[in-house]
Amino acid sequence: MHMPPAARSAASNFAGRPTLPISYVRDFLEGLPIDAPTLHGMLHLATISPTLLAQRHGRITEEQFAELFRSVALHMDDEMPGLYARPLRCGTLKVLSILMLDAPTLQVAIKRWMQFNRVLDDGSVFTLHRDEHEAVIRIDAYPRQARSARLVQELHMKLVHGLCSWIIGARIELQRIDFGFARPDDAADYLFMFPGPARFEQPVTAMVFDPKYLDRPVRRRSGLELRELLHRAPLDWLFVPPSADSVAHRVRGWLQARLGEDCDIAHVAGAFGLSARTLVRHLQAEGATFQDIKDALRRDVAIERLTRGSEPLISIASDLGFSTVAAFHRAFRRWTGGTPGDYREGGEATERGFAREARTAKTALAYREGAHA
Repeated sequence: MHMPPAARSAASNFAGRPTLPISYVRDFLEGLPIDAPTLHGMLHLATISPTLLAQRHGRITEEQFAELFRSVALHMDDEMPGLYARPLRCGTLKVLSILMLDAPTLQVAIKRWMQFNRVLDDGSVFTLHRDEHEAVIRIDAYPRQARSARLVQELHMKLVHGLCSWIIGARIELQRIDFGFARPDDAADYLFMFPGPARFEQPVTAMVFDPKYLDRPVRRRSGLELRELLHRAPLDWLFVPPSADSVAHRVRGWLQARLGEDCDIAHVAGAFGLSARTLVRHLQAEGATFQDIKDALRRDVAIERLTRGSEPLISIASDLGFSTVAAFHRAFRRWTGGTPGDYREGGEATERGFAREARTAKTALAYREGAHA
């Protein structure tokens, strides 16, 4: 089924970024000292339906998680809420960024971060190792009393990778990222969470990249650019663009540009100058399948559009290539275990969207200024 040009243009207004499993939210919220009414208000302003928390396969967008993260951080005055031995007070990221921006190279900036981390004495220790073949940033210690070992290690790596990439003005491609925890149920999502292959059950958590990045000069940033980074925090360090070297990412991008068209693996393989069998092998090497990528893309676009506004379901269904709303409903339930209504909550998304924009401005200001709003 080919989508009309007008419909294709409308669909392209949505980024189609990968969504996050609801288990990520449950892990993040578990054990936080937040009373039920306050938490409900935070979920409401982040446009996250409380009913999703009970669904095994529920999903949320990156923007929703970032807004929830900001609200919790501001409420607790802790930029990494409850994940370390002591709170990282609002303003910590601002001071760290200023310190790193004055370094001549990324390697010096990272060493300054390590010194800053030691002064904070937040229970975490990370080290940098370099040889002629690879650079390794490794977590040597993290607070054992932390609520979630997985989140502490993962979010620490995301912060290091995101901020270091911003410091040099270029995404750092990873040769691999190792995690010192068991393979989670949502391991397939890691393909789109880090720009490099992920391995689990490793001796330590570490990210490995080309040592040439360490010699890159620190990009001179204006005060306005720093304020913009802090204004958007944690989006720009929590979620980075996908790797250009990943076959799965390239397939997803190709399909996204043709959203709604009836493309099979033969179409994509031919566009890449490959046979279908060769493309299957490349995807298998990354732990992905063509159908999973196609379904995940349509699922993520549907969720994004459902949570952003109140457009008719028939428009979303048509743009995603479904002939009827009923067919879209069936597919959506298969993807998420829920219904489109679970994400829209009776058409309240638009009203809550205005409230979220106001809240986002307030919490972003608090991050930027390093103080309570």
